[in-house]
Amino acid sequence: MPIIEGGKGIGASNGISAGAFAAAGAVGTFSGVNADSYDASGGLIPYIYHGKTRRDRHEELVELGIRGALAQARIAHERSGGNGRIHMNVLWEMGGAERILHGVLERAQGLIHGITCGAGMPYRLSEIAEKYNVYYHPIVSSMRAFRALWKRAYGKYKDKLGGVVYE
Repeated sequence: MPIIEGGKGIGASNGISAGAFAAAGAVGTFSGVNADSYDASGGLIPYIYHGKTRRDRHEELVELGIRGALAQARIAHERSGGNGRIHMNVLWEMGGAERILHGVLERAQGLIHGITCGAGMPYRLSEIAEKYNVYYHPIVSSMRAFRALWKRAYGKYKDKLGGVVYE
């Protein structure tokens, strides 16, 4: 049976832990929610916003989110030594979730094998996974929620459904 690291949010699961799980032949999952990124010398880049408007700050948040998730995916890949699989966990209801997923998956070809996603009804998750040829693993709270997701979207992209997390 596969061992899958849970993608504990806001940086509790990162590229180091995901890489260690993957190196052991398991599935490592890093949190893509406000993931840490680093400057050229390895220093942490803080989430500091310079925009004057809420919209400007949101755009900064999305870009920082993409940069951080890419950094964690690279760390996980390096630490795994090419073993196991790497997943990214996101919250569908977080600001900019779709844009962050697209931004990360466009630039992380071959680094991320799956997306674990909860917090809401992520109808477009299956379509995004199909576009970037990764598996999706929705987190659902009931069979009723999964049935609605299946009827509306997941049934169209069933080949990329890697599993369902029930919590």
